[in-house]
Amino acid sequence: MLSQLKTLLKENYHIDDISTETNIKTDLGLTSFDFINLIALIEDTFHIEIDEEKYHSINTVGDLIEYIENAKS
Repeated sequence: MLSQLKTLLKENYHIDDISTETNIKTDLGLTSFDFINLIALIEDTFHIEIDEEKYHSINTVGDLIEYIENAKS
């Protein structure tokens, strides 16, 4: 899952270095528009839907991986 997210971030935002501890909102330099676009890309890539109310609880790449895994199960 982490490797898929790394590929997604590299291809769309030219971000190479992420880990599960990387804070999506502060460490990646994404604007709020970029964050919303990233959510849409993740939804399309992983065939899930992320509830808008859950956006605030997704802070790190690890949080995102956990959310994706739970949504797919």
